Amino acid sequence: MSKLFSINYDKVVKVLASIGYTVNHQKGSHIILRFTDTQKYNLLFGSRKNETMVVVPAHKPLGKGMLRTIIREIDLSVEEFNKLAERT
Repeated sequence: MSKLFSINYDKVVKVLASIGYTVNHQKGSHIILRFTDTQKYNLLFGSRKNETMVVVPAHKPLGKGMLRTIIREIDLSVEEFNKLAERT
């Protein structure tokens, strides 16, 4: 099992953007992202079930529990998320 590190919300938004999510809007301290690029996601990860909307709280740093919840919602493993975070 890979270790999960606390990171800032802007890094999480960049990782989500790299797999096909776009910022839909922001309400207070919550950023709402919608999934738009199904083809890119399927190319990267296969045909997994994925959420079309993810809410990311605008906190610095984002807690490990919240980060794990976001990763679970988009159906990625911690290892895959860490690889994407290193690239961005």
